[in-house]
Amino acid sequence: MQPMDTLGRLLGDSAPIAEVRAQAARLLRSAVSPGRRLPPILILGETGTGKGLLAEAIHRDGARGNGPFVDVNCAAIPETLLEAELFGFERGAFTDARQAKPGLFQSANGGTIFLDEAGLLPISLQSKLLKVIEERSVRRLGSTRNEPLDVAIIAATSEDLPLAVQEGRFRADLYHRLAVVTLNLPPLRARGRDVLLLADDFLARICEDYGLPTRTLTQDAQAALLAHPWTGNVRELTNVLERASLLSDGPRLTAQDLGLVAARRPETTREPAESSGDRIELTAIAAIASGIAKGPAGDIAKTTIAALIRVLCPSDGRLAPENPARSAGLPGTTSSTLTPTGPSSAVA
Repeated sequence: MQPMDTLGRLLGDSAPIAEVRAQAARLLRSAVSPGRRLPPILILGETGTGKGLLAEAIHRDGARGNGPFVDVNCAAIPETLLEAELFGFERGAFTDARQAKPGLFQSANGGTIFLDEAGLLPISLQSKLLKVIEERSVRRLGSTRNEPLDVAIIAATSEDLPLAVQEGRFRADLYHRLAVVTLNLPPLRARGRDVLLLADDFLARICEDYGLPTRTLTQDAQAALLAHPWTGNVRELTNVLERASLLSDGPRLTAQDLGLVAARRPETTREPAESSGDRIELTAIAAIASGIAKGPAGDIAKTTIAALIRVLCPSDGRLAPENPARSAGLPGTTSSTLTPTGPSSAVA
């Protein structure tokens, strides 16, 4: 698929995503001149919410849009190589360093470097990153001089950085330098009907990329999309739609095609007082009690059945005044005990 590389492609009508777009637009207006750079930006959000998409949109729509955009996944580079990859090295700086190599920061000169999953940076590297941000220069491994940098820095993480700071896993000073401006991307489950807008857009692009006939969603598929929790967020939605488009023959995708459970109508909670079935059962018990009470074991029967009613009735055996249980003379079913309407409506 083609990347959604502008703020306008950050689809959604919900208030949370509209606020993110508005904040990013205000940032870009503050740095419209090519010579001006954005402050460090920290994008927070769960995995799959589109942090990389937002970072690239900020870069493409800004004054540095024609410069390089260097995307660095800090979690994907081994810790032993991370320093050399980020800051570069000189010839002979370590074994097999046969020639000098610029780091990713220098590769982003004149543009933007995006530090994805910055919350997973090893603590040993965080002090050097802080120095690069504050001094706007970088020193390669094995070098004795600093080289100036002109780089906009955008970092992103799904980690709880304030908690990481408290636990000593992340430097507080680096956190405050990265979080000059913080943008919070909402999870997909908090964006309401945005999921349907995204689904339509993704389906169109999936069908174009794979040369498939147009795919649309049935009503039960739409209901299933709205009801699904989307723990994997937009990335999960894309995968579900791509798989369904490739494996389904028909032009209309159902909830079953998507592999999602169709949304069910919520069951209405019945109030005991409104349940005719409860009234019938209690009336039948009371009628039986009335007949048994006239027999030789009447007193025992009345006591036993009254206890049974108290167990079966949700409001401790309270019966309506018109209920025939009262006429049977059952213990605990006097006129002061009412229909089982619950504690809030019972007469003390």
